Amino acid sequence: MPWSPAQRVRLAAERNKLDRYFPGCVKWIDPTGDTKVEVALKTNDDNKYTLRIYIGNFPNSIPEMVVVSSPKPMPADWENSSVTHTLSKRDGYLQICHWHSSHWTDRISLHEVVLKGRLWFEAYEGHIRTGQPMSYFLREMVSTGSTRLLSSFVRNAFRQETEQQECVIS
Repeated sequence: MPWSPAQRVRLAAERNKLDRYFPGCVKWIDPTGDTKVEVALKTNDDNKYTLRIYIGNFPNSIPEMVVVSSPKPMPADWENSSVTHTLSKRDGYLQICHWHSSHWTDRISLHEVVLKGRLWFEAYEGHIRTGQPMSYFLREMVSTGSTRLLSSFVRNAFRQETEQQECVIS
């Protein structure tokens, strides 16, 4: 996709911010075409995941975000579900619902999108560990409600929200 001058400036700023908060964990794929960015993350339980964000028309529209690697395969039936905060698969990968369209603005950064993915992983691991539904850990973002995604449980569990994140590149 040919980027406009404004988009090129914005993506350069986004790249710098991701590199600052996730040093050595960010990989850009096809930066001048069908651009995607992958970010390797480690959860509080030391499990390793990789998110892929499809840039598309960012920041003018919500970028799609999928789980491309995880310690165990993602549940096959977790698709298009408000209960699990997932959307239809993209390229065979589980797609995470991270923003309600009515709350999206062009001021939201890729860093914030990645943090939502990280929070989803913490909630997913909480669900696996306790059997509680994902909704126990994540609040649904409704069109007229709060823009908060996380419950106090996940908020308290998420240790390094604004600090540099530790990652492992495999």
